[in-house]
Amino acid sequence: MLIFFLTLLNSLLAQEQASLPAPTLSYLKGSEFQQLMETLIGKQYGYTKAQLAEMGGQSVAEYILYLSRIDVPLKRVIFIIGQDFSGSSFQNGYFGLAAARYLAQRKVEVDVVLLYPNDPLRSRLAMQCKSHSAMLHFDILQNLQEQLNVQMTKNILANWLNDYDLVVDAISLSSIEQPKTPVREFMHAFSEVNKKVLAINLPVGWHTDNGNLYNVYVPQFVISMGLPLKGIKEFDGQHAIGGRYIPQTNTFNYVLPKYKIEDSFHLLQK
Repeated sequence: MLIFFLTLLNSLLAQEQASLPAPTLSYLKGSEFQQLMETLIGKQYGYTKAQLAEMGGQSVAEYILYLSRIDVPLKRVIFIIGQDFSGSSFQNGYFGLAAARYLAQRKVEVDVVLLYPNDPLRSRLAMQCKSHSAMLHFDILQNLQEQLNVQMTKNILANWLNDYDLVVDAISLSSIEQPKTPVREFMHAFSEVNKKVLAINLPVGWHTDNGNLYNVYVPQFVISMGLPLKGIKEFDGQHAIGGRYIPQTNTFNYVLPKYKIEDSFHLLQK
């Protein structure tokens, strides 16, 4: 009799588990995202940082070209490239620079703002952008102040950004609780920009795990690399996933997007 009840109980538990909806996509904490990137560039999977930047950057560029086809053509695009200071071995700026070069190769007018000095990979990617006629900007806040002979405000910076059809936020993969110059000025300016803003992975000022805690700007578009962060799970705008570098069978048991064979990015359905 005991065996019968145990068998029945196991059967009911199995039916209950089978009735639960299967997860459609994994969302990662910031620490999990960084661990994933570390693993991908380790011995197990053998990627280099440059390879991940190329694969991710191409998907960002193709997503931008897709947006240009379905809506107003995006003839002028500006990338804001930041730098992560949280000990991360991978930076959002790598994706942004690779994407900028892909667009420049396709005759899109591209400008790139570099907020901090380059590391070796950023330097190479920036040099490639320049070789394809992308315009590089350094010390942009100081330059604008000198040109206009005024103190920098978010409105002045926003007016400058409004000259472009699309602004790409490739500033940080990390939570920035108290942003400093020049990140602070761009974060405030994004909220004043009339044109469309696309954030790579995480809008600057958002928390990787808890989203828009500090009530900063909200972009129209987000494209996540590999898998999305938990912090943008409640994002209401158009959300795409790019960077098809995570193997379908992976040691993390993450649920990946269901890409079409020919696509480098996947649009999430609301």
